[in-house]
Amino acid sequence: MVTQTYELIVLLGGLVLLTVLVVQGRSIFVAAPLCAVVMVTLSGFDPLGSITGSYMTGFADFVRRFYVIVALGAVFGKVMEESGAAARIADSLGRQLGNGRACLAVVLACAVLTYGGVSVFAVGFSVFPLAVQLFRGADLPRRFIPAAICLGSITFTMTSAGSPEIQNLIPIQYLIDATTKIPLTDARAGWPVSVIVGLLMFAVGQIYLDWAIQRDIKAGHRWEIRPSDCIDRTEASRPCAWRSVLPLLTTVVTLNFLPLVCHTIASTCEAAFNEMGLASIRVHRFLALVPEDPTLSLFLGVTVAIVVLRSHLTNSWNCMGEGCANGFIAIGSTAAVVGFGAAVKELPAFARVVEGVTHLPIDPLLGAALAVAVIAAIAGSASGGQAIALPILKPIFVDGLGVAPRALHRVVSIASGSLDTLPANGFVVMLLRVICDETHARAYGPIFVTTVIIPLGGTLLAIALFNLVPAWALM
Repeated sequence: MVTQTYELIVLLGGLVLLTVLVVQGRSIFVAAPLCAVVMVTLSGFDPLGSITGSYMTGFADFVRRFYVIVALGAVFGKVMEESGAAARIADSLGRQLGNGRACLAVVLACAVLTYGGVSVFAVGFSVFPLAVQLFRGADLPRRFIPAAICLGSITFTMTSAGSPEIQNLIPIQYLIDATTKIPLTDARAGWPVSVIVGLLMFAVGQIYLDWAIQRDIKAGHRWEIRPSDCIDRTEASRPCAWRSVLPLLTTVVTLNFLPLVCHTIASTCEAAFNEMGLASIRVHRFLALVPEDPTLSLFLGVTVAIVVLRSHLTNSWNCMGEGCANGFIAIGSTAAVVGFGAAVKELPAFARVVEGVTHLPIDPLLGAALAVAVIAAIAGSASGGQAIALPILKPIFVDGLGVAPRALHRVVSIASGSLDTLPANGFVVMLLRVICDETHARAYGPIFVTTVIIPLGGTLLAIALFNLVPAWALM
């Protein structure tokens, strides 16, 4: 018993230490492996073996899987910024909504991109230049830009029904029939509950940000100019509206419709070829393999941006190089936290925490939500938390307690996007330090409210709605 208590103290102490170091502005590249070494050593394991083993495995695997997406998103954002396209879109949104709704414009821009399938990492790079233009035009405190980006990208859109983000798709891979191997759920699982919860999360989050911004303004805070801000261009030097919007439309449209069109053509070709005895022709096979992840869409978006905005770029090669460098820094900071989670996962205390939260005598959906939220907090990742939790939750709640898989899918998805965004979260660190050049002390407070408090409330509401209207658990 003493040993178990000691191991739990080491686990919690390591998480607290990492949080404190990050909030103080210490480099995540140093803080994450250092805390992992401390925790592993105090738990009686080989620190060198852990760092070169589980830590680096988690670190390298994350880079392998996501670097291309993050780099393309960073290049996309850099091109949009330096060409003046972001400023053009910002002006258009500002005129449509008015300067008083600059924050809303940023939230909506992030929501459109995220629900359109653009990776949240890419959204941060792409929307920040737009947010700078909008907040500067409205003379609003810049410390709220990260929270506005978070509200639009990693709350009501990332985990909503129909979203192509990975946080909404992971449950499909784990909630499958043990015999037929057919998924028991899909991306639209629990959509009535998702619509209600998503709209309320958006409304409450926007009301809070508007209130907090006005409170700061009354206290005398205004926009702060920084040397790193892109120099504003005159109206004449900016690209026209269609050139500015076309790269965004290319990304969203190709993501949502290109696979559908290609697969439809592939099916038609296959039927025609079969009738003619030409089933071996490879055209339909190629079309059927068009990827449905954001990589191809982002690549096409970047390509279109460089082509249509080339006359507004001083040096396209330098622009792409700087974007890739930004992407490398961003993916590295996130991978450092993912590696930390991989190392922590090997500790006995982690297994006991998982065992404890999955067997609490409470409502099954509430127990599942608590389990995935806690695991996501330890892993520092919503997707990582789901990947660890779902193989454990499915046998207990679906096979054992008969919980509806579609209801479990939606609750787990929403819950994973709550405690994951504590201060050491990789995306939060990247957004604050790399993209927005802010500190936790200045900007994390609003992020905590919009990405932790509000999603926790959304999770509880989703559970209540599924219990109130059981039929929605089957939709």
